[in-house]
Parts: sequence; structure tokens; C-alpha cells
Amino acid sequence: MHGISRMLTTGQRDWVARIAIITGLVAVVVVYRMLSPYAWWMPQCPFRLLTGLQCPGCGFQRAMSALLHGHVVEAVHYNLYLVYSLPYLLLVVLNRYFLPHSLRSRLTPWVENRWVVGFYVVSFFAWLVVRNLLHI
Repeated sequence: MHGISRMLTTGQRDWVARIAIITGLVAVVVVYRMLSPYAWWMPQCPFRLLTGLQCPGCGFQRAMSALLHGHVVEAVHYNLYLVYSLPYLLLVVLNRYFLPHSLRSRLTPWVENRWVVGFYVVSFFAWLVVRNLLHI
């Protein structure tokens, strides 16, 4: 893998990353739009299987399916953190891989600000505690 990476220029690596991201997003959309997240063969949360507690990602599959079917309230019910953090995650990916350099240079100080990133990290762990204490 490192050999291939060394053979690619920075621009080529960026295009490979873009293609991989788009392919992954299309795969997620197809899977969660077309298939039921309740199927027995869909992956289960290993954290929940081991501890019995819900991690901040529990309900991701059902929430993604609900969002892709236009059911925002249902998605919030399944996983509030996902619905609340997804726009930020998309902004980070757009900023890193898809926006022109002129816009990226202005947006990066806001998107990658240590306080913003810290807020999302703290809220991630707060959601872990809150959802298990309140059984949400």
C-alpha cells in the first residue's frame, strides 16, 4: 500500500480519496435506502453486545434509513447525536476533499477550530452518558 501511495502525486492521492469517499457514500445510501436496517444480518453494535450499554452510534443504521426516507423525527428518535453531528461531519469532509483551495483556506480555521472539535468530542461522550442514564 505504501508503495502505491509513493507513486501517486498529491493531486492524484486527493482524487483517489475523493473517489473512495463518493463510492462509500453511494454504498451507504444504497444499502440504507434499499435494505431494512432491522435485517438479522445487519451488523450489531459490539459495544452494546459486550456491555449492554448503548454507544453514541447505536441506532445509526435505523437513523440513516429514516433520514434517507425523509423521516427526520424518526431519525432523531433513533440517534439524536447522528442527526445533530452529521452536518458537521459532512462539512469537514467537504472542506477537506471537495472545496476549492480559496474557500477551504477561509473555512478551515472554523471547521478545524480546536474548540469546535472539542465541543463535538465532549458532546459525543456526554451523549454516551446521557442516553444510558435516561435510557434513550
